Amino acid sequence: APGSVAMFAASGEKWYGPDRPKWLGPLSDNNVPEYLTGEFPGDYGFDTAGLAKDPVKFEKYREAELVHARWAMLGTVGCLTPELLSKYFGFSFGEPVWFK
Repeated sequence: APGSVAMFAASGEKWYGPDRPKWLGPLSDNNVPEYLTGEFPGDYGFDTAGLAKDPVKFEKYREAELVHARWAMLGTVGCLTPELLSKYFGFSFGEPVWFK
């Protein structure tokens, strides 16, 4: 997967590379850590905790973020499915409100 991300970084996209938008815009003065090169999505040059310093750990963090995002999407489907089934298809789940 890092190769595909690097491909987008090399293509001159507006959101990748050294000329990408920074987290403080013009106030950043290109003062970003040297390990934030702009090759990954969401890299706006802001890493106060140093989470991306170690490339091996950063890869693990990226994988964990993907796993958590997929679980969140499944949770959304699990919340909406009973609501939609009861509203449009007449299924009865008792009280189809997930937060009660």
